[in-house]
Amino acid sequence: MSTEQKFNELLGAGFHRAKMPEGETIIVAFSGGPDSSALLYGMTELAKDKRWRIVAGHVNHQIRRETSQRDLDRTKEIAAQLSVEFTATTVDVPKFANSEGISIELAARTLRYQSLAKIVANQGAYAVVTGHTRDDQAETVLHHASRGAGLKGISGMSVSGKLEIPGYGVKVNVIRPMLDIPHACCVEICKTLGITPILDESNLSREYTRNKLRLEVVPNLNESVPGASQALARLARNSADDLQLIEWVVNQHLDRITTGINTYSRAAMSGLPEFLTRRLVIGAYERALGHSLDLERVHIDAILDLLNGPSGKSLDLPNEAIFYIDKEMFGFWLGGIDDCPYPQLNLPQNISVPGILNLGQNVRLAADVVERPDNLDTRDLNMVFATPDLTRESLTLRHRSDGDRIQPLGTGNSVKLQDLFVNAGVPSRWRSRIPIVDSPNGIVWVPGHRMAEWAKVRPEHSKVVILQLQGLD
Repeated sequence: MSTEQKFNELLGAGFHRAKMPEGETIIVAFSGGPDSSALLYGMTELAKDKRWRIVAGHVNHQIRRETSQRDLDRTKEIAAQLSVEFTATTVDVPKFANSEGISIELAARTLRYQSLAKIVANQGAYAVVTGHTRDDQAETVLHHASRGAGLKGISGMSVSGKLEIPGYGVKVNVIRPMLDIPHACCVEICKTLGITPILDESNLSREYTRNKLRLEVVPNLNESVPGASQALARLARNSADDLQLIEWVVNQHLDRITTGINTYSRAAMSGLPEFLTRRLVIGAYERALGHSLDLERVHIDAILDLLNGPSGKSLDLPNEAIFYIDKEMFGFWLGGIDDCPYPQLNLPQNISVPGILNLGQNVRLAADVVERPDNLDTRDLNMVFATPDLTRESLTLRHRSDGDRIQPLGTGNSVKLQDLFVNAGVPSRWRSRIPIVDSPNGIVWVPGHRMAEWAKVRPEHSKVVILQLQGLD
């Protein structure tokens, strides 16, 4: 079997693993290097049976401005040599890296996939196909392992999936059919076909971690342990299989304990082994944000501590997420999304009885004096009947202060307002927003929660004060 035949056989197997459908338009991420050039050739051969429309998509990064035009021209020539459609786009990676405060590597990756995603959309394509080889997979596994990654990191790159770069609008189907093909095979294909690929000089710089792995670590490892790269690629596949099983189990559990959008039953989590609880926390975070980037073990440990503690606590997490725990549930709140039932109010303000206090955002506090009803139980936590003595009090609507206390109706002792909120499972991020009706005699009423014992209606009262906070959802 010739080199070309063997290559095409392995490439076809990669597309089979990726479940690539026939008759689709496919964008090849084409740098003009040996790997993407060999990929482009192999796909033209497979396309004869698969009925694929192939488009070579080149991204000019302008990292090496003196050679960028030369590289662009060369990619056009190679695509023409293989009779493949060609399209290109130009981005300024150094400028983007500087403006975003990120590395050249991340900037290049982000802009590359942003550009390819646009090409996919413009061409009506199914996916982007990349030329990542077995050597790239080995580097990826080692890179992640050196950072203490878990099973997901050890799994390396998947043969197919959706690539997303959170925060940068990158979301595109990606297929990597060459993860079982060594780089040397791609070089040999180019030689056999008479293709002169582009040699990216930046790949020779030891400034980047990836390059150090490629140029030093992996060759030394293969010399010391023959076949190490192949073994690492096999490790990635085996780990990916195990990860699929774990994710299936986690998703089954998450579905059972889900109570709402990004919320879960606290009781359903109790009694589960810690290793499963950890996975469920990671899974819930990923469901909320679409990824688990920057979520570290220290964050997970802190979340587990909160799950075993009192309600009403919260924890700031990466990516502007907040973990919170209430009396019966827990969940993740995303920055920019206001889930508090109490709007931002301009307080303090004086209350007149009778009178209506307009608070903005269609919220108002209505106060009136009415004949005592037969039933003082309103069944509405935002409405109470209180002593008519309040007509002689100087009432104020305010937010809470440190040290606030209240003797809840029907109890004999005062409690800290903080404890009242904790026992009621009020998230800490809500507490500063809850309005409080206050007087010189103390807190009268906490809307949505409790009225003070001293402000209750007594048997001798023929008239009562009615307080109602209106306009809350």
